[in-house]
Amino acid sequence: MGRQKTVLVVVAHADDMEFLAAGAVARLINEKGYDAYEYILTDNSKGSYRLSAKELIEVSAREAVEAGRVLGLKEVRLEGYTDGELNEVHPNVLRGKIMSMIREIKADIVMSWDPFAPYEDHPDHRMAAMATLEAASFASNPLFYPEHKHPPHMVTEAYWFAKSPHNAELFVDISSTIDKKIQALLKHDCQMILTFDGFLREMETLGAELPLFKDLPPDGYRTIIDMGMRQFCAATGGKAGMAYAEQFRYEKLGSLDKLLGTNLIEPNF
Repeated sequence: MGRQKTVLVVVAHADDMEFLAAGAVARLINEKGYDAYEYILTDNSKGSYRLSAKELIEVSAREAVEAGRVLGLKEVRLEGYTDGELNEVHPNVLRGKIMSMIREIKADIVMSWDPFAPYEDHPDHRMAAMATLEAASFASNPLFYPEHKHPPHMVTEAYWFAKSPHNAELFVDISSTIDKKIQALLKHDCQMILTFDGFLREMETLGAELPLFKDLPPDGYRTIIDMGMRQFCAATGGKAGMAYAEQFRYEKLGSLDKLLGTNLIEPNF
């Protein structure tokens, strides 16, 4: 049995992980016995066509914690920066916050948005990505944020995900965890309603009518999200001969294997 590792997933919004990485996280928890934590940087206050910002912050936070319970996370930590305005936070401050949590939980693996993936339109995703890369890269250096309560700690691996993956050659088979992934995703009910409302507005703009959307019961949006997620993960898996998969750019952050040709860090899948 390999060494036990600790995973830190850093995301901008409460449902980011569930959409793109929850299947892999569930496997690391269930099959490897790793401890996993989630750090959500914003308050999700702009993620609805129906709720006020105040209502949304409360509902989204509660749902994020419930999704974390489904996956078996050790903790879901909510930083609470304003949604859509993460670029207003100084990069050094954001990097320091993430680095502090890395040091606190002694994270071996980080997961986040890929800082180098193309076509990322959301400023919060871009900010979270680069801050996570910098925090993970320098968390072992005692001269970075010496005021931190916890000592320096080295992160050795990263899993970067993206809406438009680039150089992402690791396909993780999530056939065993696809149901849990979707169960966790659907816990973010306010965000699933947002996704559904986005579908409706896009259809209206295009003048399109899809039979799938006709005569839906009040909770029919959940069925559509479930179906769409399975279709998306099946399409991703099809690239690698898997029933369902998630796609990552896997990176070893240490230098030994890169420079000396050793094989001390073993991929987790």
